[in-house]
Amino acid sequence: MRCCRAGVSASSAWSAPSPATAARPSSRSPSPHPMNPPMTDTQLLPDPTRRRLLQASAAGLLGGFLVGAQAARLVGAASLAPAADTIELTAWVRITPGSRSVALVVSQAEIGQGIGTTLPAVLADELGADWAAVDLVTAPRRAEFKNPKYQWQFTGNSESIQGFYELMRRMGAAAREMLVQAAAARWGVAADGCDTENSEVVHAASGRRLHFSDVAEAAAGLPVPAQPRLREAARQRLVGRALPRVDVPAKVDGSAVFGIDFALPGMLVAAIRTMPLIAGELQRVDTRRAAREPGVKAVLPLPDGVAVVATRYWQARRALDKLTVTAKPTPASAGVDSARIEADYRRALADGPWATPVNEGAAVEGEVFEADYFNGFAAHATMETMNCVAHVTAERCVIWAPTQGQDLAAAALQAVLGLPPERVEVNRTPYLGGGFGRRLLPDFVVQAALISKAVGAPVQLIWSREEDMRRDAFRPASALRLSATLAADGLPRALRARLVSPTILGPVFPPIQKVLDEQHVDPSALEGLEPPPYRFEARRLDFHLARLAVPTSVMRTTGFGPNLFGLESFIDELALKAGSDGLTLRRRLLAHRPDCLAVLARAAELSGWGQPLPPGQGRGLAFAEAFGSLLATVVDVQVRGDAVRLLRIVSVADCGRVLDPGIARANLEGGAVFGLAYAKAEVTFEQGRLLQDNFGGYTPPYLAEVPPIVVDFVESGRPLGGIAEIGPVTVPPALANAIHAAGGRRPRAMPIARSGLHFEQETMS
Repeated sequence: MRCCRAGVSASSAWSAPSPATAARPSSRSPSPHPMNPPMTDTQLLPDPTRRRLLQASAAGLLGGFLVGAQAARLVGAASLAPAADTIELTAWVRITPGSRSVALVVSQAEIGQGIGTTLPAVLADELGADWAAVDLVTAPRRAEFKNPKYQWQFTGNSESIQGFYELMRRMGAAAREMLVQAAAARWGVAADGCDTENSEVVHAASGRRLHFSDVAEAAAGLPVPAQPRLREAARQRLVGRALPRVDVPAKVDGSAVFGIDFALPGMLVAAIRTMPLIAGELQRVDTRRAAREPGVKAVLPLPDGVAVVATRYWQARRALDKLTVTAKPTPASAGVDSARIEADYRRALADGPWATPVNEGAAVEGEVFEADYFNGFAAHATMETMNCVAHVTAERCVIWAPTQGQDLAAAALQAVLGLPPERVEVNRTPYLGGGFGRRLLPDFVVQAALISKAVGAPVQLIWSREEDMRRDAFRPASALRLSATLAADGLPRALRARLVSPTILGPVFPPIQKVLDEQHVDPSALEGLEPPPYRFEARRLDFHLARLAVPTSVMRTTGFGPNLFGLESFIDELALKAGSDGLTLRRRLLAHRPDCLAVLARAAELSGWGQPLPPGQGRGLAFAEAFGSLLATVVDVQVRGDAVRLLRIVSVADCGRVLDPGIARANLEGGAVFGLAYAKAEVTFEQGRLLQDNFGGYTPPYLAEVPPIVVDFVESGRPLGGIAEIGPVTVPPALANAIHAAGGRRPRAMPIARSGLHFEQETMS
């Protein structure tokens, strides 16, 4: 596939913390807006020497390998808006007369999860396009590209495949039928005797062929079919195959355009520093020395800090070092303290107050077993820090950003700038250097817009790593108390959960605020507990909405991750109490779910479950039903004193039909490593300050800590589910269960350092 570089239209187990969518406005796309100039090499940041050196050195190495594997040519820079003569068959399919390529729109942000390959492949399959001659175009913010389920333009929550698969098939099939009808009319034959392949309409009886571009204009004059006929699965040539990822060659040779790479003529660059206290009060900013630094154009006060605008980024960054920003604590910032937060959580577990969203089944009698579980705060820590290019005038705001939430950003900009919706344009850059939910938030976009407005020029804002960490909206810490009433045979008959957590969903979904205020329940925080896949005679779920000054928001795994660490650890503890094992108890509790049993069986087979292990080694299991998919993970470890060495991870998923086995496998492999990050690192606070503001204090897993990972899939015929978010969910509980099985202590808190444990690195040969 040919990929455009940029087609953007315009119990004290815790220790202290160490078809409307088919409509097209016209057959031809509008001319580029003056603020959407064609993209050229000048739109890389100044001094692109290192990038170009990488491109040049990679060219020889990659020319015969990656490009060959891709079976396609890479195209150069694309204009930000379609050319004036480009024809839209549907909003998703664009054809230029005289061109032998077909442009397909990618609506979802490519954040490394591979969606920029899988979704357009679905579209191309139904269309009958030549995959080796397809250009990809990043979707503008338009109604057609909203998630059909939520009517909101965003990327996250493993919703891309679930939300867009059927739509992509219909849009591809609709464009195919329009092209076939146009060709059939030209030939004077019946349309049902024609089909498409390799970007051509083919009349089998006569052997005649026409390229899509030869009939595109006539096809565009036809109505878009509301219910086009979809291809049979047996005729899909791309779906179900492991395709070479479209984004990999550009990311390797340096031509991929991330937010930090994007630039406009005459653009200035801004660096920002906010006060060191979270929820503090800004006292003083001394800007005199910074304003005299070379290249500095402006030093701008912000409500909680200062921005320096300069010709180049490092000029602005060096000027920041000449600044002094002081702040004083407030009652709110005094609450930004890990020890205080955890003490409040313990009190809430005992006394509430509680909302009770679930209370079902009659009371049962039996022995009660209870345990508490805790998860620390986690940072998104994306490799590409927050950044945004903004051009704001009195009449218009245009944004280019690596954002996961175009609609949320647009709404925030309209409110802050006082502009009507039609004068706010939010464009997503082709690639995002990590997201995990952080880039749904519009704070960095709003900052860039305000700075651009103040200086009267286009501005690129880039956060430093320290700023990015300090101004994160963290995955919240949570506390979970689980109680089970046991039958005589040890089988849990009733389950009660008490959960303490701040909001997860509130910052990225403003309508939920009414539910938070009136019902005191965040539905995202309940995920994994409501409902669990296991069957109990009675269930009760109590929820305490913690009100914190620490900013919290969605992060990969949302509520499933922290809650299933507790629940899946608890299931193992119940199994051991009954003299059984985790697999046997889960099978009993899931006897009504053959799809779950099939996933467990395959995981047990691949992991060698039940086979004896050497002394000091342990094997742990965890299961999840999350994001529309099923996942069982088995972790093998060796424990020596306080050192935990990971030996192997086995993950088996049922996500419905696997659309791309290679990309799905990579998602689960990467997800497992991400799950290890939750088990290794956390952020903590003291007297209003974040104590870890870079990777030196918040360290993800090293390569030497990651074991071999085995991935497999079971297809039970269930609907399509998400795969990008579920991978990390089961790793922390499976790890905890394995550590205990190896004879180690039972970790009831994550990360494992809270139990006095650490990961041991494998010796590299």
